[in-house]
Parts: sequence; C-alpha cells; structure tokens
Amino acid sequence: MHAQEWFTSTGVGQSYRRFVDLSPGDLVAATEQCSAALGRLVSADWSARAADTDWTCRQTLEHLCSLAFAHQLATRARAFRPVVVGVVPDAPIDDLVWTMQVLMLVLADVARAAPADARAFHPAGMADAGGWVAMGIDELLVHTHDITAGLGAGFEAPRGLARAVLDRLFPWWPSDADPWTALLWANGRSSLPGLPNPGATWLWHCAPLDEWDGTIPRWDPVAGRPNSAVPYTP
Repeated sequence: MHAQEWFTSTGVGQSYRRFVDLSPGDLVAATEQCSAALGRLVSADWSARAADTDWTCRQTLEHLCSLAFAHQLATRARAFRPVVVGVVPDAPIDDLVWTMQVLMLVLADVARAAPADARAFHPAGMADAGGWVAMGIDELLVHTHDITAGLGAGFEAPRGLARAVLDRLFPWWPSDADPWTALLWANGRSSLPGLPNPGATWLWHCAPLDEWDGTIPRWDPVAGRPNSAVPYTP
C-alpha cells in the first residue's frame, strides 16, 4: 500500500487525514484471509442465520459469489447490466468459497490492468479502480464476519486494513474509534458511542476521494437508490 494525503473542507477550516491507498495486492491478501477463515467452517451448518443480516450463512456466501464487480470495471459500465451466470443450487460450500476467491482475484487483476482514469457504474457512484478494490475488500471482511459469527466462530480484520477501507469508502468515520469496530458500524452492523447504527441506510463513497463533497451519503432501502446526504461534522 502507498500513502497519499487528502483533505476536506469543513466550512470553518480544513480537516486533514492521512489516507493509505488500497492496492490490488491488498485485495488478494484479504481474499486469502477470508477464504481461509471460511474454509475452516465448511462442515458447519450453513443454514444458520448470518449475524446482523436477514440471510443464512449460505445465502451470504452466495451473495459474495454473485458480485459483478470485475465485470463492471472490465467493461467500464455506465449502468448496471447483469451477467447471465449464477450460483448452482446446492453447490458444495467449498466450491462456493473457491468461487468467491476466484471472483475477487479476477477483480484484483482487472483493477491492476485498469488505467488511472477508468470508471465504472455502481449505485453508490462512478467508482475508479481503487474504489472497486476497496468495495471488494469491504464485502469480504464484513460478510466473512457475518458468516463466522453466525457459525459461532470469530473473525477480525487487521486494523490497518480496516482503517484503509474506512478512509477510502467512509471518509466521515470517527477516526478515534477502533477501526474494525468502526467498519462494522459503517456497514450497518452496530452502533458506536454517540453514533446510531446506520442500518440499511449506509452507503459507500466509491468515487475518487477528491470528489467527496463533505456530506454523508445515505441509501434509501425502499426506493433502492441513494437518498439525500446528511452534513458531515468532524
């Protein structure tokens, strides 16, 4: 990973934070860690409810196997168009873990090959390659937590990686909080002291950071689209 400085204007001054840019190599490392954590649990009861979701553990893993991140970035998509491939019903869990791993490694290679100005559509915004890498890592870390907690096992992301994901996708996060706890909060899994759980209204900032307008984006789960943003106070 390599560091770059960025800042946002708060209206009464300027707030600075050091940002560590995420690389395709970070996605590969996160994929290996999460695949190993899930692979140790293939004999568990995957019909159990995943933590903090309405899905079973199996459905959560199938979601990870259905992400079209690499397809969107590779085609420089300007809207979402589904790829007509799907998860085989009743596929063995170890095959699903392998599928998840392959899709994330493909995303890493697509991001590695993408030019600096490459963009592709996501409902959260027109993401660059770094945004897609960060979203892939976030999906892996949070859903691995959901699954392992649902199966009675533990999982925690490296704090440095969690911090980098927060800085890239949730630049409004309270930087005095524990990064892993804050990442779960940012993804609607829990509350933080003085900060309510955003629940289903959480949303990424996946476009380049210099395009962040200083507000906190929100998702409208009823309409299925981004909602009005709320002011950010550091």
